Amino acid sequence: MLAQLRRQVVRMSRKNANYLDFNAGAPLHPSAVKKLRLFFSESDPSFLANPSSIHAHGRLAKSEFAEAREAIAASLGAKTDPEQLVLTSSGSEANQLAIRSVLEARLLRGEKPHWITTPVEHDSVMQMQAWLKERGGAVSLLPVDKQGVPQIAALSELWRPETALVSLLWVNNETGVISPVAEAVRDVRARGALIHIDAAQAWGKLPIDLEALGAHYVTFSGHKIGGLAGTGLLWVGRGTRVQPVILGKQEKGRRGGTENLAGWLSVGAAAQSLNPVQWSERVVLLRDRLESVIETLIPGTCINGKGAPRVANTLNLTFDQVEGDGLVMALDLAGFSVSSGSACASGVIEPSHVLLAMGHSKQKAMAAVRVSIGETTPWEALESFAQVLKTTVERVRRSGQIAGIRDQEQKAALT
Repeated sequence: MLAQLRRQVVRMSRKNANYLDFNAGAPLHPSAVKKLRLFFSESDPSFLANPSSIHAHGRLAKSEFAEAREAIAASLGAKTDPEQLVLTSSGSEANQLAIRSVLEARLLRGEKPHWITTPVEHDSVMQMQAWLKERGGAVSLLPVDKQGVPQIAALSELWRPETALVSLLWVNNETGVISPVAEAVRDVRARGALIHIDAAQAWGKLPIDLEALGAHYVTFSGHKIGGLAGTGLLWVGRGTRVQPVILGKQEKGRRGGTENLAGWLSVGAAAQSLNPVQWSERVVLLRDRLESVIETLIPGTCINGKGAPRVANTLNLTFDQVEGDGLVMALDLAGFSVSSGSACASGVIEPSHVLLAMGHSKQKAMAAVRVSIGETTPWEALESFAQVLKTTVERVRRSGQIAGIRDQEQKAALT
């Protein structure tokens, strides 16, 4: 079964190159591929050494590891200190490490801290709400408007003397909407609390200067910029503590465990190639052209978040008279890999908590389609996608109308 699915994906990739889910994970950057080929080269086995080993092979691995860390730091602002970076296994781990570093320390002192976040965060942040409440803390949700933009002015209404932390997503992974993080940082700092920014979808898409931003914790994910998965990153502001979850001597005692050398070499190579301004200028032309074509071809199209600032590559769509979760599967069968606006866990499709917070019905929140592209996405693939999407939406609408007529006829027969 697995071999058959692998062959199907390979055939689709060779035929159409219809991968339109870059927000879930970008393809490996060419510079990362080049670095990994060197890593796995039989002519240079020293790359396989543990960076913590003190022999010559280990020292060489440690030197390569340090170079990658420096490249990553440089992509996050000219004054970013590589030693402020804590390398983790994922963006989810980095998010939860930041949150626990603030809230768990308060809990251990017998306090009942208050945490403010939003209803449109990544699931790794949403999961921590129950964790804090079970331990006696409190959580408040900062509301968002109909475009999904967090309302920073509402902080004053939610603030409490025991408020310890605010967590805010910089770029929403479902809609691409950009939050006013600079405003949030100023407000939270003025009130004397700490602020954590999830920047996983901002890295490589927006210019980033962490020193200028002034947050206390900022998290990233390496596979969003074309590195290997399994590479998360927590930037820690000066004077800000980390409460390690995995004890060990690595990462200056802030996160134990043998370093993922191959992963971080790939991320370092990808980070060196980032140019968010040029990338955005190229990709937004593709996204806006696709958006215009879809709106023309499919009446009743809603572009979620269109009225707010968005990153260049993300398009989140819902359609009038379309409900349910079949669109993504139908598009997959047609050869297009896109995402839904909903979270999938253990095969169970749930409504998108992001679209629910923006005011959509449960049915609409289950029928969203997220298209996320890169600068290598060919226009021909997007043009074909628009045509297939039109056909699919029309088919779903017709089937819905037929079902509605049958329901009316059955009700009439009973009266």
